[in-house]
Amino acid sequence: MKRLTLVYRKLENGQMKTYRINIPEPVDNINVQELQQDMEYLKAINVVPDGFEPDEARVTETNIEVLINLIE
Repeated sequence: MKRLTLVYRKLENGQMKTYRINIPEPVDNINVQELQQDMEYLKAINVVPDGFEPDEARVTETNIEVLINLIE
């Protein structure tokens, strides 16, 4: 399973706050420049709470191996 995570951050009362958007099964050929523009667009249309700025985007892959499955 693959997941794209868009990370936004803001400094509030001396503490770093994080807001994440997780996108399951993203396309394989992600264009970094377009992704950066998309992160800005999500902020502009208020998908991201006020004050949060784009910080990073990361792809996470998880492999699951079922060792025991007694009830199907």
